[in-house]
Amino acid sequence: MSQLPGRRAALIKARKLRPATAIGVGAPLVTLLALLLQAPADTQQDVARRAPQAQALTSADLFCPASTKGPVRLASAAAPGEGTVTRRVPASSTRTPVPLQAGGTATVSSADAMLVRASEALAPGLLGARLGGPRPSARECVVPGGVRWFVGAGGGAAHLSTLSLANPDGGPAVADVTVWSTDGELEQIESRGLTISGGRVSTLALEKIAPNARELAVRVVVTRGRLAASMRDEFGKVGEALRADALTSGSAPTRRQVLPGLSRVATSRVLTLVNPGRREAQVTVRLAGLRSTFAPAGVGEIRVPAGRVVVTDLSAALKKLTSAEDVSLVVDATAPVAAGLRAMVAGDLVHHPAMRLRAGQSGAVVPDSGTVSLVLAAGDRAGAVRVRWDGRPEVVVKVAAGTTRVVAAPRGARRVVVAADVPVASVVRTQAATGAALLPLRRLATHLLVPAVRPAWPPS
Repeated sequence: MSQLPGRRAALIKARKLRPATAIGVGAPLVTLLALLLQAPADTQQDVARRAPQAQALTSADLFCPASTKGPVRLASAAAPGEGTVTRRVPASSTRTPVPLQAGGTATVSSADAMLVRASEALAPGLLGARLGGPRPSARECVVPGGVRWFVGAGGGAAHLSTLSLANPDGGPAVADVTVWSTDGELEQIESRGLTISGGRVSTLALEKIAPNARELAVRVVVTRGRLAASMRDEFGKVGEALRADALTSGSAPTRRQVLPGLSRVATSRVLTLVNPGRREAQVTVRLAGLRSTFAPAGVGEIRVPAGRVVVTDLSAALKKLTSAEDVSLVVDATAPVAAGLRAMVAGDLVHHPAMRLRAGQSGAVVPDSGTVSLVLAAGDRAGAVRVRWDGRPEVVVKVAAGTTRVVAAPRGARRVVVAADVPVASVVRTQAATGAALLPLRRLATHLLVPAVRPAWPPS
């Protein structure tokens, strides 16, 4: 009897759990309960919407093609601040400083192709073009882009185009090149997966992939890295010297294309249309003049079959109309098409790209030779466009819907920036007795949109 209290105490002591034992037993039970209450994996997802974040641009690149016709003019539309601008020849690691200040211009007298890079405060609003020559010449320095369209190219003996792809970065970049002709898309060509090494430029003559094809449309899609795409076009008659001009990239296919700044004295005008879609497009052509938009007599509806290029000579229909006033060409289609206009002015080749109607800020450098004008083609809304030539006082231009306004450049102007309240398509046009040239106004890149990245769920 005297031992009973001791046994009871030992039994009670044995039944008590140690803290470590309690955790070891309880933790799995809690985890199991949480798993039972959790939703199945295939129903878990992050439904929160996160908008991209805008960050100030701190680096910008341009590719200026090689040419012996004249120097490269670089311009800055940036606000005052610290930054640097350098240039280098492709395949070289040596960078040469460029004395470009915020809001100013600089001239580089070199015939070599060059890769230009601006950093920090000088990155926003970087512009450039190669200017000069006995005939008016203007070939823009291009920024790297994901997709570019060139309409009005050729691969024949009397119409030869050469595509240049420049890689401004250190690693390799890859592009797919798609070509359409009057017979349809050229599918049996070796233009997929073109690889361009870092810091180099690759050229592709279209006669190698589309021989004897006089009328072509080309799309460049960058699938890896970054590439700046530009094209040089040569056109003329067999047996005669070919004329050359930059074939500027134009708007992607849409149901409305606007080609601003037609020259008044062109002797020929040929419209090239490409329909990359799967259904036929019916196209109508109109002219946007000083007071209204109107249809030219003698130009009927143009049928553009799916997957084909169609070429229409507008020389006779537009000759009298364009000599009377400055006009822009408006192309409306029942399905998305891309357009380009090839003209001859005093024996000089001039390409008119289709421009995207856009509000906001855009700019271009200004050529020195010829009579230089800013041409503004308005969309369906009237509004105001603020124009600033270099550091001169701002000029406000009122534009009516569906019209074209021309603003003469002041003597000595080297850069123009416009801020449009309504969508407009704009070019700088230079004209002389020996020919003409166009430079499109491009959107001023000031910020970079950084997407909100988060892990995907469920995991693959």
